[in-house]
Amino acid sequence: MRTRTCFFIACALLGASCGQRISSGTWNPKSGKFSWGAGEVTLPVGFTYREEPSDTFEGRFTSPDGKLVIRHDIGGYAGVYASREGAFFFEEDAVEGARVWIAKRDQPGRTGARTTLAAVTFPDSGCANFFLESTKAEDAALINSIARSFRPKGRTEPGPLCR
Repeated sequence: MRTRTCFFIACALLGASCGQRISSGTWNPKSGKFSWGAGEVTLPVGFTYREEPSDTFEGRFTSPDGKLVIRHDIGGYAGVYASREGAFFFEEDAVEGARVWIAKRDQPGRTGARTTLAAVTFPDSGCANFFLESTKAEDAALINSIARSFRPKGRTEPGPLCR
């Protein structure tokens, strides 16, 4: 009995220390607004949205022609997509006291062509990441647009993988 009690207490403490699990968001295709527990951003009107199963809150926004996909990964275990490490571009800003990180880095593409990963991370707002991969440098401007549209709706602890 004592072992079971210790086990449950340890699980409760561990779960509480690992950051909040964001389980859903609200998407308005007419306005392009996407909200989750601790923030809101605006994406291009005309994109469609689909949530994807994961241990974090993941989803994808797809352009009307299907050629461009902006993904999100939100939650304490999501990690940081917009980091200085390996980036050829990194910018840090704040909106109403909530940090905003934007990064771009080159990486090998699936087809062999060089691809740019452009990402924005909101570490104080549910450890939220929005990112895209593209061979076209101009597509990365969408990440800058998402970053500029960000409005925090509260603050959360970054979680162990979002520091």
